[in-house]
Amino acid sequence: MDILTLPQRSASGLDHVTVLLVAGGTRFADLTRFLPQDWTVVRHTTHEPVVRDPDIVVLDDPGPRAVSAACLRHPASAIVVVLSPYSDHHEVVDVLEAGADACVRSNTTAVVAAHVEACRRRQAA
Repeated sequence: MDILTLPQRSASGLDHVTVLLVAGGTRFADLTRFLPQDWTVVRHTTHEPVVRDPDIVVLDDPGPRAVSAACLRHPASAIVVVLSPYSDHHEVVDVLEAGADACVRSNTTAVVAAHVEACRRRQAA
């Protein structure tokens, strides 16, 4: 099977996109590499203020309460949850019922980025 690698898309036709990444350590540190170049990715740490109105919030391995809190804190943002590829279906259902717009079971940054872009396309539609 041949896999076609497409050139990186830009967000033409969409306004500037801000992604708030809530992840520990250096996890998904290369997310910007897989998103359109004109998008901004802000990593949240406890020492920085939270971005007020991000377009998309990416939460790494949150529980349902953290998802609900993010939904309340950022009501206009799409919430993308990243769980372990070994998470069972109950964990997926829990975060989706808590308000996540998408749930990704992957440790691969490129896969997470693809879901983030898909969320943005749904927002723009």
